[in-house]
Amino acid sequence: MGRKSYRIDEFFGIDQSKNENAIAPGMSADACNMDTEDGSLAVARGYVRHIETPVPGMAALHRLYVHQRREGAQFIAVAGDVVYAYRDSAWSAVYTYEPGLTKHRFDFAEAQINGTDCLIIGCGEAQLVKYDGAEASLFGSEAQLSNAKVLYLAMYRNRLFSAGDPEHPNRLYWSELPGSGRSIEDWGTVEASPNVEGGHTEVGDTGGDPIIGLAALSNQLLIFKQHSIFRLLGDRPGNYIVEAVESRGELPVHTAIVPSGDALYYLTGGGLCCFNGVSAAPMPDARRIRKVLARASAADARGALCRDKLYFTIDEGGSCALVEYDLIRCTYMLRRGFTASDLSARGGVLYLIDGARRVCRFGEGATYDGAPIAAWWQTPLTDLYDKGSVKSIRELYLRGSSDLADSVILMDMTIDTHTATHRMRVPETRATVLEVPLAGEGRTFSMRFYNEAGGRFALEAGAEVLLDERRRTE
Repeated sequence: MGRKSYRIDEFFGIDQSKNENAIAPGMSADACNMDTEDGSLAVARGYVRHIETPVPGMAALHRLYVHQRREGAQFIAVAGDVVYAYRDSAWSAVYTYEPGLTKHRFDFAEAQINGTDCLIIGCGEAQLVKYDGAEASLFGSEAQLSNAKVLYLAMYRNRLFSAGDPEHPNRLYWSELPGSGRSIEDWGTVEASPNVEGGHTEVGDTGGDPIIGLAALSNQLLIFKQHSIFRLLGDRPGNYIVEAVESRGELPVHTAIVPSGDALYYLTGGGLCCFNGVSAAPMPDARRIRKVLARASAADARGALCRDKLYFTIDEGGSCALVEYDLIRCTYMLRRGFTASDLSARGGVLYLIDGARRVCRFGEGATYDGAPIAAWWQTPLTDLYDKGSVKSIRELYLRGSSDLADSVILMDMTIDTHTATHRMRVPETRATVLEVPLAGEGRTFSMRFYNEAGGRFALEAGAEVLLDERRRTE
């Protein structure tokens, strides 16, 4: 039948939506800690410490937030019942919940209160807390009708919206419009002008569908409920409209809702979903990580947008994994080998709290704060759509580069059920083509590229396998 070549012209991402024989050569059904941003296949960058001092104590870490202030950013971490702020080169306990919380769920909103930049913190078990960069105190009061124990927070058209009150699970609150002596800490009526007053409304018709998250876009406020999605339209109470949104798919935990422009993305056990301004549904490529999600949990997922990539944490049976989605190339990749208690992005940098309780910058360095990165890429198991032919594998051609001298690429060539491991030196220049002699024949084959001892490499301009095909003669 003659000589053929199997070519990978460009590397993309994970695809588990179809049988391996049907996915493109540049996709992988099993890959981890790899980067294909420019079409090359490279070991991904790790993370480095941003704050050397760990978050104090031994209590479980719940949230990380980068609070942007005029004076500069402050890192906020919640561990156990304590809110910590990193300022003056040290962690300081700025608020402690007494007598303590049971669920340890938190949400944040940034706003000015009386001309001061504040971070508002909700937990759903106690009154809201406000932090002005120096000290924390209770937000609002009973007299201002703003002492509800809400959890979910969002700033929309200069008002604070909130929900998650355990006594009123369907209730959506909004504050007064600040100005002329009014503040977002006031949630009461204003007789002189109903258009600036605070208030609340019940969202939905049943008590078995509580609000589970809020997210603000430029022209609407999304209200996520346990079984449905609503939105609030309008710019003042007099013309507020609350209506149901057409939605398909599962609904997320509030920490996994990520705004991007006038769209919202969120990860669920059924895949990555998007609200496009009109309706909510799984992404067209949501099934590309279906096998990953089938053995993981997104019940406590954390999400963030950094530059043009979405990041979501998932729990793989007690181990942390990070789903990375490139919004430009529409590709998925997995990152493993570390723990991320929470994510937060500011100024084009993704921050995480790792297993050592340190705030780190993601996407830098060659290790996970000293831990080697184990990276691999498995090509699809293919029969080249000719199951009757015998493929004799002759040679592999590739180009590569590395940040390190004497870097090594390992490659397992599997033909039918037989696997041979090849250890290859990365070429000294990007212009050099590496030729690797191969042997063996069978009906199906696949390759697995991986690093050695956490080493770095990049395969450029794809890869090519030379093979002969023939029919059985016996």
